[in-house]
Amino acid sequence: MTTTLIPPDLTTAITPDHPAEQAAAREQRRSGDQPARFAGVVRSEWVKLRSVRSSKTTLFSAAGVLLFVGLAAAAFTGGLLAQPADAGDGPGAGDPTSIVMSGLMLAPLIIAVLGVMAITAEYATGTIRTTMMMVPARLPVLWAKVVVLSAVAVPVMVVTSMVTFVAGQALLDAGGTATTSLGDPGVLRAVLGSGLYLAGIAVIGLAFGALLRGTATAISALFAVLFLVPGLGALLLPSSIQDSVLPYLPSNAASSFTSVTPGPELLSTTTGAVVFAAWVVIPVLAAAVALKRRPI
Repeated sequence: MTTTLIPPDLTTAITPDHPAEQAAAREQRRSGDQPARFAGVVRSEWVKLRSVRSSKTTLFSAAGVLLFVGLAAAAFTGGLLAQPADAGDGPGAGDPTSIVMSGLMLAPLIIAVLGVMAITAEYATGTIRTTMMMVPARLPVLWAKVVVLSAVAVPVMVVTSMVTFVAGQALLDAGGTATTSLGDPGVLRAVLGSGLYLAGIAVIGLAFGALLRGTATAISALFAVLFLVPGLGALLLPSSIQDSVLPYLPSNAASSFTSVTPGPELLSTTTGAVVFAAWVVIPVLAAAVALKRRPI
């Protein structure tokens, strides 16, 4: 007669090799005997995110780029770093809010990496199998990752946007350049919108990572959508197609609410916000379908 030993607690029997996954497993066990309970899944995802050093590095790198690029642009525009080549580049050139938020040109790609790696790192190490054994329904894992990533990215990016704006305006003022304030029309919306835009990009990165399952592949796809397609489209597409397609790309849609006064080539502020929200929601829903149907 053969006796088969079945572990009384599957979460105890599984010992992940990755330190973050071990910490998450311990947190999951502390939450009780219901491994798929959503609150426990959220706690586990929070433990994973804060336990991985690269997550913190990437998050604060995005914040740092937004801050320091904005301050450098403000200092240059105000003539504090160097004397501008001509008056058009110097004090008074450009919108004061756009100047200090110049970091929006680079920060989206960095924050996207945070979102991508929030899930592709588990595929790379194989710990995603352990996660799904703990949560057989699968979808709570994705929702928990969205919740945790948003809870981290939104406050950090919004606060950084506010600090960048205030410090940047101070530098512009020190250089004798025209400044603006949060009370001016459209300014508060543009500053807060910048932070929310970056947080949204992090969630889009998570969705792309869940869909493509490879870090390099997902980051490349995001680079194409955020930068390559808008840039090449503006150069190569006929103007009639540009007007019909380019405003609906995520970076251009976001420009409608991260700009104080959106240009005529952009969507209206409300329409742009709705389109960008769709860019966040639709990939997440597609990732949910893929996660549910595809083998791990």
